[in-house]
Amino acid sequence: MAHTTPTAQRPAAQQDAPSSAQPVAAFRFESVSAAVFPDTVKLKDGKTVDVFHISLRRAYKTADGKWEHTAVLRPGDLLPAALALMKSYEFCQDARGQADETSA
Repeated sequence: MAHTTPTAQRPAAQQDAPSSAQPVAAFRFESVSAAVFPDTVKLKDGKTVDVFHISLRRAYKTADGKWEHTAVLRPGDLLPAALALMKSYEFCQDARGQADETSA
């Protein structure tokens, strides 16, 4: 079962994040989560475009019981990762469609 929330914790280290620090969506399957971050990119011609960046991570517990995160996946994490990425893709496509409708 997927757990989605717009206020989920970031799955990436702070230095890996785009200019926005809060995800607009997060999708979790088992111990793997993907978060969608908005960002504004300046093109060579000076125009700016809004884009999304997706961060993927796996949660695990250390020997002392502390929760940690890694970008390294195990074979058993691949299907949950694929599902989280598919949901992220759907979110981005839906957001893009809504943006196209409002600008038309």
